[in-house]
Amino acid sequence: MYDPECPYCKEEVEINHDDGYGYEEDELHQQECPSCGKTFTFYTSISYSYNLDVAPCLNGDSPHNYEKTRTHPPEFAKMRCTVCQDEKPLDFKL
Repeated sequence: MYDPECPYCKEEVEINHDDGYGYEEDELHQQECPSCGKTFTFYTSISYSYNLDVAPCLNGDSPHNYEKTRTHPPEFAKMRCTVCQDEKPLDFKL
């Protein structure tokens, strides 16, 4: 995330989200610039990015790659696939 510039003085402005203010999309928000004291308006835009990867174990191309989870206490450990995060009980036979 970046800090935008005040449209008046061009100084970086940290958007104040106290009590969740300014997170609503498609709603006009107002804030005062701490550098020049002028009030500006802004809209919030939320975007998502995705990182995709192959999962051959979900397509029958290869078996799951189960590893024991590091859990405390160890009695609560499970077997978890390192590719797709599928979980099995610890006593699961591969």
